[in-house]
Order: sequence, then structure tokens, then C-alpha cells
Amino acid sequence: MASGIEVPGSGGRLEVGGYLDGLAVVETEDAPRQRPQGLLSLTVDGRATSTIRGHLQLRGRVGGPFEGGHQGVYNFVHTYQNYSPTLEVREGYVNVLLEQADVRLGIQTVAWGVLDGVPPTDVINPRDFHDPIVSDFEERKTGVPALLGTWFLPDVPRFGLTALRATLVYLPIAVPPRLALAEERWFPPSVVPGTRVILPRGLLEQSLELPPGVTIADDVAVPVTVGTQSHRPPTGLDAGGIGLRIGGTLGEQSWNFYHYTGPETSPDVELISRVRLVDFTVDGSVATLRLRARSTLRQEHDSIHMTGADWSRAFGVATVRAEAAWFVDRPYLRPARDLFSPAALRELPLRRIGRQLLAGSGHARVPLGDLFFDRDAIEWGAGVDYVTHGFVPLLQVNQIIGLEPAPRLLVDDPETRFTASVRKPFFNERFEAELRSVYTLQRGGWYVFPRLAYHPRDDLRLRLGYLAIGGTRNSVFGQFGENDELVLEARYTF
Repeated sequence: MASGIEVPGSGGRLEVGGYLDGLAVVETEDAPRQRPQGLLSLTVDGRATSTIRGHLQLRGRVGGPFEGGHQGVYNFVHTYQNYSPTLEVREGYVNVLLEQADVRLGIQTVAWGVLDGVPPTDVINPRDFHDPIVSDFEERKTGVPALLGTWFLPDVPRFGLTALRATLVYLPIAVPPRLALAEERWFPPSVVPGTRVILPRGLLEQSLELPPGVTIADDVAVPVTVGTQSHRPPTGLDAGGIGLRIGGTLGEQSWNFYHYTGPETSPDVELISRVRLVDFTVDGSVATLRLRARSTLRQEHDSIHMTGADWSRAFGVATVRAEAAWFVDRPYLRPARDLFSPAALRELPLRRIGRQLLAGSGHARVPLGDLFFDRDAIEWGAGVDYVTHGFVPLLQVNQIIGLEPAPRLLVDDPETRFTASVRKPFFNERFEAELRSVYTLQRGGWYVFPRLAYHPRDDLRLRLGYLAIGGTRNSVFGQFGENDELVLEARYTF
């Protein structure tokens, strides 16, 4: 519903539009709060000449799931940002339209893939994970500085190839996703080892250089606190990325091939743990030990390689889509508790740590294993949506298949995920009912999200929904099992 403004004497034109969005969450279980949120999105499209255009999208936000922050402007280098109120430049680029090419320079969002939700090949833009289910998948994308060029190639009638195009994307810097902080509602419990770790008495006696004849009184419970830390990615040319997309149509079929080499844009952090000696007392032949530990989740930087393809075709009222991607060195999350298991603790350099605690500085870094494990994998999916009697159902299956051995991960091997949704407008499209659900086969993680929308006017939408989540705590969705909530939304478009 953008409004246009002619620029006198220049032949230029400005179009201004956007939306004002309100979101309120009512917690129904014992989970961290989420404040009401207001979001203003303003889009300006400008035409300077017939070949030069500009695009700008600004977002301002106040409230929401952010805790402990302050006002500020989002930057491109930190993963832990909890500004509120805040301003974000989501897109801002100059577009040069040539006869057989299209060149864009600036902050951009790029859409790759054809599947619903987060397509496997859609790796150019990071996303914001402060509200990972209720917020729209595409609207959670954050813009990245990029140079993008698209070349429109001639048809090849001999093979029935039309609408051919090749797109090259250059990313000069690494831009991480935005992750929730420890005190916020959507902070993932899977990255936390727990509030304490039990060190067996026998393990301590083997690792500590105790006086002769002295033993440890009992197992030691070590309290653990968890914090977060941003860590700027490298600034060298090799820290950026490059992407290539080649696509077109073959008859009634649409197809694309992709390749990407560059920074991982999904969550990627390391767990740094330090232990401190609080008290060490020897009473005769018995020693009493008190320790405290602090674990810090620090932003990490990894480069990945992705080669993939997608395909889609309409069959009457149904559309079938399929997509696959081969990843090299992609980080996958491990349950943090596994890094503190008895088997993992026995693999640590316990003698060195013990000497630092008792005869050295009184504190030591604990060299844990990788929280995110790099491995090669195939991610693929297929889905179909169609229209029947006014209903628009969608069915989709996604799977992640590891190509090499790995420790236990938060996703199973293979991880099979089913997505189903259905929409139905009624009463002259003033009302719309929607149900979306996801279920993972191996771990049993799931969520169900029914919503009812009412449009009193064309530019106003009111929506009420309820989000229910379940499954084991060692699953992508099940870890948020206490975050069931009633969701109230309102959006005014202008």
C-alpha cells in the first residue's frame, strides 16, 4: 500500500510504505517473560533515472524478548545484541538496471531455495533467533553488505530452456546471526551444561596432587554460571564469502543450481569454561574442596561450503517442490551436558588443571570439546501444496543426513522433520484460519501453532494464536518445551 511521490524536474519518483506491528505474549508456563513489542518497518523505493534506483528498509523496535539491554543501532559483527529500543538498516542498496544485467550494491537480503520455512540452500543471510517460531521466517533475515550481479542469458529453444539467469553474490565481511542472551525467553537450554557439575571423588583424587594419605571427603558439586560474549569475526578478505546461482525454466519446470563458500550464517558459538578454587582444607587425612565454574558462550567463526539445487513444477492446482544441499564443514550443535559427562571429564588434562588450582594461580581454563561439531552432511526436502474447496494445505519433509562419524548432536542422524500447514479464508476473506505444525521423527520434538486472523479493513490485521511446544530436551524444539504461550498480534500496513 505504498504511496508514490514524483520528484519535480528530475523524472524521479519515491514510493514510501511499510507497516506498524504489535506483538504481545502471555506465558502459560514457568518460563522467562517476553515484554510486549512494537515494530515499525519503513520502506522507501526511489527511481533516479530509468536505469538507477534505490531501496531502503528501516526497522525500529521497542520491547519484545530482549532483556538487560539499552538503546542502540544493530551492527554487522556481533551475535549477542539485545538493544531496545533499537534501529536497524535491514536493506539499503543502489540498483543499476542494464539491458541484460542487474547490479545491486549495498545491504541486501537474498532468497534462495523453494521450500517452506528455512530452505537448505538459503544460506546467504543470517537470521535473528530472539523469537524463532512466532516471527516470520523471511522477516527474521538480517541484511548483509553485498555486491550482487544478475545476468539474463538468451533462451536456448533447442533444449526448451527459457528465463535463464546467472547471479553472483560477493560478501566482503562475515555477518553472524543474532542469538538470545542467557536471561531471555528464547535462549536455548541445550547450550547450557546445567547449574552444577558433579565431580566424582575418585576422579579428583586421581587428578589432584594431594599429600600422602589424604583423601577427598566426598564428591564435589561445582556451581556453574553461564554468560555470553560477542567476538568480532576476522576482517581479512578470506573471511567474506561468494555465492553463485544459475537457474531458469524447462517447459513448466523451474530449476536452480547453487554454490556458496563463506561464513556460516546459522548459530555457531564455542563454550569456554574456567574453574576457580574457592576453598581447600585438609583436616587430618580428609580434604574438603570447593570449586566454582563459569562457562562463556563466545561467538565463533567458521567457513562452510554448500552446493545445492532445487526444482519445482505445477500440476494443476498442486505445486511440487524439491531441494537438496551438500554441506562441507558445517557446524552442528552438541548438547552441552555431553561436554561435562564423566567420560568427557576423564579425557581432560586433569593433572595440569589440578596443579594450577592447588599450586598455581587458583584458577584454570578447562579445555572442553567443541560445542559445535563440524561435519559434512546432506540436507534435503520435498513438499507439495495445493488448493481444494478454499483450503490451502501444505505437506513437507526435510532430512539431515551426516556423511561422517560424529558425537551425539542436537539433530539426530538422520534427522527427519515433517511440516504441515493449512490455511482457509472465509467470510469474504475477512477471516483466515491457519494451523502450522512441525514434528521431528527421531527425537520427537514438535510444535503446533494455530492462529485466527481478522481483517476489519484491508490495511489492518488482528491475529490470535497459541503456540504449544513439546519433545525431549535434547531436540531442537523440545528444549523450549516450557515456552508455550498465547500470542496476540496486530499489523497496520501503509
